[in-house]
Amino acid sequence: MKLEEAKLRPPKATELLCHNLVNTKFEDLSEDNVRIFKDRLLDMTGCIFGGAVVPEDQFLIQKLIDWGGKEEAPLFARSGKLPMPNAVMANSITARANDYGSMFFHIKNDKIASHAGETLIPMGLTLAAAQPTSGKQFIANNVAAEDVTARILYTLPVRWPTDMLMVSSAAAALASRYYKLNEEETKAALSYAALNSTDPANSYFDYCQDFKYHNGAGAQMGIMACELARGGWRGLEDPFYGHWGLISMQLPVNDGSLLPDLYNDAFDDVGNVYYTEASFKRGPGGIPTSSAASCGKGVRRKIEEHYGTFDPAQIKQFHLYRTINISDNYYCNPFKLRNHTNALFSYQFAACCAMLNGNVSVAYVQTPAILEDPYLIPLTEGSTMGTFETDGDAKLMKIVVEMKDGKVFEDIEDYSAAMHTYPTREFLLGKFWDQFNTFGKLPKSTGEKIIELADKIETLTDMREYTDLLVL
Repeated sequence: MKLEEAKLRPPKATELLCHNLVNTKFEDLSEDNVRIFKDRLLDMTGCIFGGAVVPEDQFLIQKLIDWGGKEEAPLFARSGKLPMPNAVMANSITARANDYGSMFFHIKNDKIASHAGETLIPMGLTLAAAQPTSGKQFIANNVAAEDVTARILYTLPVRWPTDMLMVSSAAAALASRYYKLNEEETKAALSYAALNSTDPANSYFDYCQDFKYHNGAGAQMGIMACELARGGWRGLEDPFYGHWGLISMQLPVNDGSLLPDLYNDAFDDVGNVYYTEASFKRGPGGIPTSSAASCGKGVRRKIEEHYGTFDPAQIKQFHLYRTINISDNYYCNPFKLRNHTNALFSYQFAACCAMLNGNVSVAYVQTPAILEDPYLIPLTEGSTMGTFETDGDAKLMKIVVEMKDGKVFEDIEDYSAAMHTYPTREFLLGKFWDQFNTFGKLPKSTGEKIIELADKIETLTDMREYTDLLVL
């Protein structure tokens, strides 16, 4: 699209987003916005507790503690306070540690891979713990920030992994609400966040922990961006669609002469509809493992039904298949490092772990647990990965398990449906309790209170009634 043909020529669309971000109120949100956010709040709170048990991360949190500084905000699932930039970093890294949070922006008819909420919810909790914030304000702050991020991503025909570049912008959008920045200051804050964005995409292929450090760095950048804007530093004319804007750089011609085809469509209902993430991970390690884990559980059930029990020693061979329309990416790489990060992003691990244990929990994906399981490593490393064809466009995942007595069991799951079907209340509660109990440092009554308050968070006059429950 030619620049002059656009109804909202830069920087008008970005300024419209800033205007809406500054002025959004709780009353502007839909019932679904509030309902889904409350489910996600409980979900991400559980992920904070589950993430706090990852052995490989303890040194980093301890280093932030050792550096010390002004005690502004709490460390969740731990004790003590840190300066705000370090507190949001620590809490966001912890929440993302097992890659178990909610994701995927649901905008118009699209579902866009995203990793914003895994930063925004723990970051929002951290900010709300440091200043008086009502439950309604807390919800509105998070939803407004997500809506900005979702709309910008929607303009692109290829959104992943650009969504990771947007995390610092999402964080700045959220922090700008707590800093009470005006529209011009908000655009300046978004400028510095966009200019200092990070993209950890290659981390997944190489099983590098930067996939979660990125969430912490994005949160920290969001705070710094708002401090720079409040301090009077000038921002870009348009941080996203300007001459070399963050989104312009993703286009075939990055000199500002072109706009994405979906540019106008992305902003036609600003202020009337708010788009957020609305898909939930079924197990640690990203939403694509959902169908693999479901297949593993399905095969286990069939084996138990046939034999009356499940004996892993009787398994001869484990085969995992995906339809050819499921991309060959890092989830398809052989499981070889035998550690936490490798386990998170492996179809083979998710499927084998679910079959052996009946599910994939945060306890099972930790490196010590992987190394101690006598069956998990041999089964996973000895499994095969292949493809198969089906009629139609359905994306499917299939497991075939051969037993030593010659019996064969298989299960097949819809890849897309497994990722996006909205979870039941029973599932959400089970996921929370699994992580809370794995953490194991707080009484059951605290977990019960967290569930109670998350379900009525909009009624709280001060979010510290909730955040105080998250610390030791």
